Amino acid sequence: MTEPIPTRPSWLGETLTLLRTCWWRVLAISVGTGAVDLLAVGGLLLFATSTPSPGLGVDEPVFIAAVYVLPTVLSGACTAWAWAAAVEVLRGAGEGRRVRVGAALGLGVRRAGPLTLWLVGIGLVHVAGSVYVLYRSMDYPYSISSFQTLSTVVTVGGWYLTFATALLPLVVLFERRGPGRAWLLAHSRAATIGQIVAMLAFGFAVDRLATLVLAQAFQAEVSHALPWSLQLTMNSIIGVLVSAVTMTALTAAYLHRVALSATPGAPSADPVPGGSEPAVIELGRTW
Repeated sequence: MTEPIPTRPSWLGETLTLLRTCWWRVLAISVGTGAVDLLAVGGLLLFATSTPSPGLGVDEPVFIAAVYVLPTVLSGACTAWAWAAAVEVLRGAGEGRRVRVGAALGLGVRRAGPLTLWLVGIGLVHVAGSVYVLYRSMDYPYSISSFQTLSTVVTVGGWYLTFATALLPLVVLFERRGPGRAWLLAHSRAATIGQIVAMLAFGFAVDRLATLVLAQAFQAEVSHALPWSLQLTMNSIIGVLVSAVTMTALTAAYLHRVALSATPGAPSADPVPGGSEPAVIELGRTW
């Protein structure tokens, strides 16, 4: 008698399973690393805004570049730390182990190095686009339509780069490979494309909704715009919540794509067209 083939859980089902079992530890990791990021970047921005430009005796372009670049480096390091720690928690759940938050953060510090370099590099590409738009708008007499076109091109390019590298943290941490592999996985199947786009849309929608609600509540009492300190705090809180969900959901999407599942014995996914799947290292048993 033929044994029935187990049904593979859906991506959403695996995401909800991981959130149900690991949500508070992943959230604690996001809070801890987000607090470090907020203190470091917030302190840097406070120093920059309190220093007369160009400041410190350097040229204005150097000063502006430092204001953009240094927060990118700090945020990239904290993001890599959060990913490495969260992956330890999620990997432990797949292996039937309970990884404590402190232990995950400690392991994350030791394993986040290569991912930090990649994330900082990608962040600098985003920064280069923003600085380019800024200087083109200041140094040349552009018309409004020309500026809008340039800004739209850079913005859309940034969105695509975010999409194409969405699985990069998992590729680096699980496979020790780089952006080429992440790009291939992100474009290889319609289901994976939809999952990544859904998470990016989720983050954007939550951010826009929170901004609208907070702005309306704030303007009900005073008529001027939101102060930068309130915006920074709001963005940090939203970022912590969204990152916890996003890391879990993208981990489930990655595991689906490389034929691993949160349910033992689930059927494998199809291989990537044009090549075989590489072995996933240090994963323990199949989820």
